[in-house]
Amino acid sequence: MPDFEMRNICKSFPGVKALDNANFNADRGDIVALLGENGAGKSTLIKVLCGEHKPDSGEIFFEGKKLEIHSTRDAIEQKICAVYQELSLVPELTIAENMFLGFYQVDPLRRVNYQKLEEKTKELFKKYEADDLDPRMKVKELSLAQKQVLEILKALNRDGDIIVFDEATSALSDKNAKWLMNIIRRLAKEGKVIIFISHRLDEIRSLCSRVIVYRAGTDVADLKIEEADSDQLVSLMLGREIGGYYPQKENFVREEEILVSLKNVCSGHSLKNVNLNLRAGEILGVGGLAGQGQSELFKCLFGLLPYNGEITVKDKEIRMNHTATAMKQGIALIPEERGLQGAVLKQSVRENIVLASLDKICNGLFLSKAKESEIVGRSMKALAIKAESPETLVGTLSGGNQQKVVLAKSLAMEPDIILMYDITRGVDVGTKKEMFNMTKQYAKEGKAILFYSTDSEELVNVCNSVVVMNNGMIAGRLDGEMSTRENIIRLSVGEEAVSKEENDEEN
Repeated sequence: MPDFEMRNICKSFPGVKALDNANFNADRGDIVALLGENGAGKSTLIKVLCGEHKPDSGEIFFEGKKLEIHSTRDAIEQKICAVYQELSLVPELTIAENMFLGFYQVDPLRRVNYQKLEEKTKELFKKYEADDLDPRMKVKELSLAQKQVLEILKALNRDGDIIVFDEATSALSDKNAKWLMNIIRRLAKEGKVIIFISHRLDEIRSLCSRVIVYRAGTDVADLKIEEADSDQLVSLMLGREIGGYYPQKENFVREEEILVSLKNVCSGHSLKNVNLNLRAGEILGVGGLAGQGQSELFKCLFGLLPYNGEITVKDKEIRMNHTATAMKQGIALIPEERGLQGAVLKQSVRENIVLASLDKICNGLFLSKAKESEIVGRSMKALAIKAESPETLVGTLSGGNQQKVVLAKSLAMEPDIILMYDITRGVDVGTKKEMFNMTKQYAKEGKAILFYSTDSEELVNVCNSVVVMNNGMIAGRLDGEMSTRENIIRLSVGEEAVSKEENDEEN
């Protein structure tokens, strides 16, 4: 009998059977991948394990003992913890307060010793060799990558025996992703059970010994990692063969038609004299280590951040001082934090999709239900959004389908310039393929796309060219054969890019 086992777990929601006799097992010291497309049941299984959902039937065992889990506190007390894809931090609280939220130690007068919290937080950072941050900083002041690191440390602070990492690397830089994977290996050596959820197959191959594949709410395969090639895993996930993960590269760039131009754009200490041209039909990648000004660049272009310098849109200088200004110029943004910046989770799919394009569905003072229905129906079909109906609340959808709704909302504006900020974060391989093909189609139609990704492979395979940022500046531009993962990393750390021939000579 395995050390840890979930047997025949079933869970239904109105109109949806999320888990149908689903199984999962692992031994102490195992790192087991849980793989499946968005909506396959992975998140529901983890929420059952962590006490967020009560299963309709099924059993959970650990070291021969049946576990009774009725709440999240039950799970934590039984040494089960998880790093979720969606952040659970409270923005208005400090780092230290978040690290121990719900588990504050108090004196007889019910007072919290905040100094002790801060000291323990520093010890936690030191223990896991994380980048040192001031425990008194509020979480809202941090970047998404820093928040993800805190989410990881918060879970590790629970000292679980069963630890789930749900897309934990999706918002991390290459450096921090390596840091996390080293920690996971260390935890496995300590005898922890590790459940690792990721859509990055290279991470799974380098880290996991086994992979359990889910499809339509149940397990369909349990393989040793060396027995499964990438095409087989993708086919198992989707239930069908899938060709060419990345679309064939084509050049639709209209060299003379510059849609956006930046000249000496600066913003605080984050952006320094950025010069950039974005042409019609171009997919221009933005790379570099996290926190080097990429987010600020996108925010300046969408009117979310004050700046000095010039931004020209279609040969006309525009002062981008408000999001409404950017939208009037035909600019749309798919933001980095879908749950906070991209979607209203308590509203329906329909309401979210038309939220940024109400002007297109108005007849005078009134909304046209026919126009609204046409836009929503077309968007849901084009992006294959899995929802029971357009009235389904976005917050009840899987992470990947939430991302599709955010994408649909921006594309419903029919923009000429699309700012895509890590749009595939936490999205399954089938959906990624759809997004890559859609991006290519928009370039073919003459739209200009600025495409940031934490995954260098995406930049190399999707974009015509890549600009790499370092310390708020553009460290270099990579075109053609110079656009490689190695060169992106070189420019990211302040070195010069080299040609394939030079790289071969070095090696």
